[in-house]
Amino acid sequence: MAHTHILRSSRVRLDATVAVWVPVAVSGGVTLIVAVASLAQDNLSWHDIVGIALLIAAATLAEAFPVPIEGVAVGSTSLATIFLVAGATIYGWAAAAVAGFLAMALVELAWRRPFSRAAFNCGVYVLAAAGAGGVADRFQDGTLLGLSLGAIAAAGTFYVVNIALLAAVVTRSRGIAYGSTLTNYAQLTFVPFTVMASLAVILVVLWDRSPFVAVVLVGPLLATALYQRWIHGALNRLREFDRLKDEFIAIVSHELRTPLTSVYGAAMTLEKQQLDDDRQHQLLEIISTEAARLSHLLDDILWVSRLDSGSARPYITPVEPLPLTEEVVDAARTHLPGGLSVEILHDSPLPEVAADPDRLRQVLVNLIENAVKYSREGRVQVRLGSHYGTVRFSVRDEGPGIPLSQQERIFEKFYRLDPNMTKGVGGTGLGLYICRELVDAMNGDIWVESAPGAGSTFSFELPVAQAP
Repeated sequence: MAHTHILRSSRVRLDATVAVWVPVAVSGGVTLIVAVASLAQDNLSWHDIVGIALLIAAATLAEAFPVPIEGVAVGSTSLATIFLVAGATIYGWAAAAVAGFLAMALVELAWRRPFSRAAFNCGVYVLAAAGAGGVADRFQDGTLLGLSLGAIAAAGTFYVVNIALLAAVVTRSRGIAYGSTLTNYAQLTFVPFTVMASLAVILVVLWDRSPFVAVVLVGPLLATALYQRWIHGALNRLREFDRLKDEFIAIVSHELRTPLTSVYGAAMTLEKQQLDDDRQHQLLEIISTEAARLSHLLDDILWVSRLDSGSARPYITPVEPLPLTEEVVDAARTHLPGGLSVEILHDSPLPEVAADPDRLRQVLVNLIENAVKYSREGRVQVRLGSHYGTVRFSVRDEGPGIPLSQQERIFEKFYRLDPNMTKGVGGTGLGLYICRELVDAMNGDIWVESAPGAGSTFSFELPVAQAP
């Protein structure tokens, strides 16, 4: 991916673009050598050296921490351009080229970028900064107008070089037309370019009056960057919530429709047909099972509402863990599919646990029902043990397992491993979220250990009840 001051979202393969990145890197290297030699002959004052060092530091930090600009469809924006353009206008092309190289090289090294990418990006910054300094110098006439025009011209030059080289490497990688790519990127990046060009002019004018006064601009820039990051994060969270809301409505609609259809069909059959006792019993059992399923779904939705509002506060009391677990397991055994069993393993004796018995039962029911749902055969193992002042409850299944990348997300609200139900396993994605919130409310911890094809073990720990 070509790293520029604006575009960070385009994925390009630099290993397929040797004809672009190598000339850019070589040209940048030659320009850098000439710039260093030029600076060595300029006999810079300590004042100039400190000023250049400050601009390099500011550009490096800005490059390392890009700012997402809401409404701009090109990813994050690096404010390093502001400081490099200012350096090119104030201190000349040589200082700007060295500053551009150091800012980019330090960031690329810190992030351990591939050599081809780092070389290309460093070459782009060196060439763009040097070009900006060369153009700015033509406007220097000692007046404020000349200084401002020089900064604007420098910003435009930096932008043009940057976008032109980026478009070249992208078109080479993707085999598309250069002209259309360049036009597209120019349209996407014009807004951030104008913003940064304006800030660069302000920085140059202030710096010309006094470098110390220019430092005042750092505060507003930092505040703007932090605010933009906060706004971008908040809006992304809102978009994700909106997406999850839509997905949840679709899920609940499907989950409601299936049992309602079964209940309606069974009821209509019972009403309109003369049936023998066995058939009537079967239909009544369908109605009972699907009604229980509906009740469980509505309970989940209500519990999410209570948990989100903070009204679901557990009543902590000493609880005997083994009898409660045996009740839950005995209830689960009444509706197990063929070929599947549930067993309990436990330490003896077990201490009392500090928990709300109803909420503890709810967590165990959810975990065991999940284990049964994802296990076609084999056994579900429920284990209880004492661990350093806590009681650990574990539910192990022999199901398909959970990829590592999804093990953190499965406890999120509405998240499902199989959203399209390709494996025929439905659900609202609320059960594990409820488990996590209830365990947290009882001062416990919950986690999962799993691997694809090796089953899953959901465990949670609750503190041992204190002796009265």
